[in-house]
Amino acid sequence: MIRVGIIGSTGLAGEGLIRVLLGHPEAKLTCVCSDHAAGKDVADVIPGLAKELSIELCPTDADRLVAETDVVFMAKKSADSMRLVPRLLDGGVKAIDIGGEFRLKDPAEYEKWYGGKHECPGLLGEAVYGLPEFHADEIAAARLIANPGCYPTSALIPLVPLLRKKLIEPDGIAVDAYSGMSGAGRTSGYAFIDHNEDIRAYKPVGHKHTPEIEQELSGAAGRAVVISFVPHLAPLDRGIHTTIFARATAASSDALRVLQEFYADAPFVRVFADPGKVTLLNVRNTNYCDISVALDNRTGMVIIVSALDNTTKGAGAQAVQNMNLMFDLDETTGLKNRSY
Repeated sequence: MIRVGIIGSTGLAGEGLIRVLLGHPEAKLTCVCSDHAAGKDVADVIPGLAKELSIELCPTDADRLVAETDVVFMAKKSADSMRLVPRLLDGGVKAIDIGGEFRLKDPAEYEKWYGGKHECPGLLGEAVYGLPEFHADEIAAARLIANPGCYPTSALIPLVPLLRKKLIEPDGIAVDAYSGMSGAGRTSGYAFIDHNEDIRAYKPVGHKHTPEIEQELSGAAGRAVVISFVPHLAPLDRGIHTTIFARATAASSDALRVLQEFYADAPFVRVFADPGKVTLLNVRNTNYCDISVALDNRTGMVIIVSALDNTTKGAGAQAVQNMNLMFDLDETTGLKNRSY
């Protein structure tokens, strides 16, 4: 049985992780951390967990985590979580960071996009980017995983195979993405009344997920890739629907076939011939990412669409998929045929 700890347990990402792990046959929650609610039962803070889980929330303490866990999920976006990682790794505990602290390989890029110095830059080279569809072998051998962002997951799953096979041009890629309000987190201050019946772009220039997407696309293309990325807030509670525009190449007519072949054995990616079948309702509360592609011969553009649930495939469920690989389990363990 894998002993599991969570840092930031009472946030949206933490709660999502708990819900996924409650149905996992090989995992046991042993250390559920929340500094502001320490001493309370988790169900008193998250009433929806009543009769699902009863465990006392504890302060974040490195020594206790080392003694009581085999893996720790960091669901709290803060430098405090970052500072814990070396202590966890030295104690033989594996770490999966759901925040963005270990996604960028260059500490200068981290400082540029995240606005502060990295607390343990020496670990950036070791951290494995946790997209199982591309890095399963590295994830299996890793002790530190950088769980991808929700927006990057929605863009990278359809784009990487097409770039690898040169079915789209690496220049001029535009990513147009729409997220539910849960993407902002439980303490964001967003009020539904301010966003209902409305859609707005936010951070159309300089969003911190941009370098993460570019880093992975550059690896796929074998050269530097610069994209336009515009996220939008939609009046939904969860989900990300992304439309991507890329310039066609002479081989673009093979794009659908290549995606179908690439993901034929991928348990959580579904490729549809009809882009109209890629909808948020089909992926809600699941670990699936649905994708499709269409070639517009008139404009010479490839139109790519994807949909996923930002709280599951975009966060907690994908993190558990990574945990499964790290502990030599089938990657679908506790994730298939379930709604979280």
